[in-house]
Amino acid sequence: MTSLKELYDRGGEEKHFAEEFVQLAHAGNWDLAKDHWTRTVQYFADNALELEQLPPKRAWQRAEELALSLCKTVAQDGKCWACAVG
Repeated sequence: MTSLKELYDRGGEEKHFAEEFVQLAHAGNWDLAKDHWTRTVQYFADNALELEQLPPKRAWQRAEELALSLCKTVAQDGKCWACAVG
């Protein structure tokens, strides 16, 4: 799985996402943001039915894509789904 730090280090849009996810959605708490990023990717990997038919590597990539889409959307509003569900 691609870590939040790796996304940040890539620069560009991925860095911008990581910054928003940490600063806006987690009040600058990197540890909490890293945990919630990991939980989000894992959630999709475990629950997205569309991943069942994919080879393992592609399934993880797709889980990350889905997680990124969700997290980008809610982070812009200063929110995190993992924070909301506890």
